[in-house]
Amino acid sequence: MTALARLTSSSRSAAARCPRLYFYRYGMGLARTRSATPLRFGSGFHHGLELAASGMSSDLAIQAATADYATCPDWADPTDWAVECETLKALLAGHFWRYGQDNLEFVAVETTFEIPLVNPDTGAVSRSFTLAGKIDAIVRLSDGRLAVQEYKTAGEDVGQGSEYWARLRCDGQISMYVLAARALGHDVATVLYDVTRKPSIRLRQNETPEQYGQRLLADISDRPDFYFQRREVPRLDEDLAQFQAELWQQAQQLLEIRRRADRLANPAGAWFRNVSRMTCGYCEFSDLCLNGTAVEAANPPAGYQILTDVNPELATEGA
Repeated sequence: MTALARLTSSSRSAAARCPRLYFYRYGMGLARTRSATPLRFGSGFHHGLELAASGMSSDLAIQAATADYATCPDWADPTDWAVECETLKALLAGHFWRYGQDNLEFVAVETTFEIPLVNPDTGAVSRSFTLAGKIDAIVRLSDGRLAVQEYKTAGEDVGQGSEYWARLRCDGQISMYVLAARALGHDVATVLYDVTRKPSIRLRQNETPEQYGQRLLADISDRPDFYFQRREVPRLDEDLAQFQAELWQQAQQLLEIRRRADRLANPAGAWFRNVSRMTCGYCEFSDLCLNGTAVEAANPPAGYQILTDVNPELATEGA
């Protein structure tokens, strides 16, 4: 890793799930050569919302967000690929319909940040880590307050009283974004959390992907609350203070492991594994790790690559 490693929401989550996962992904830059469906879909959904927030018409935003689906790659099933495209189109169209008259003023869109990591007890700046990320949007609400707006797609219940919203009271990502927005000069007062639920309906027998897309649009029209929820998630000063303490504690743990790894011939051995169904079952490196496959940066295993930038999500458009 570089002398100043970036702590992003994704890298912090990886380190919390399993330090070995963090090492493979953010220490070595190891990644699969093709993205998993949730990552690909979420990226397209965010891109469409970003374009619309920047002033593009909804029709053109949907076209641009689904442009990569024009050609089905060799490794994908053509029907599944087309259904994924139709799902993305329908959810974007539904989102634009649901919130088209919300009167939000977009102050900033897709704002990338990199700010110092500070010891909350002493005020000292870390010499090993910075905080980095990309804020989906900063908006002005109808009452004049500024808010960080965060978009998410989810595959679970997002209705009233669901655990999804309870977890957000402790979510570190939006706490980081509030701190970053204020560091960038935006006096944000709250977080506007915008979540879109993925459909529970599936392609029927003898139904074309296009017919499925139309049926999904009708379902969205019939029950919009199932698919779209938007709520304020406040961040109090004590919430932010606790998050900063947790950030510093996690950074110190990573630094301790990194120092030990620097002394070993096999650095991966310093990054302990958190082996369980809940971690390994969702890990892109589980086959390598559980089978004891040696991973070398100069010769990555089949199906994997070494990224030149371990945080490609922070790159600006066209870079």
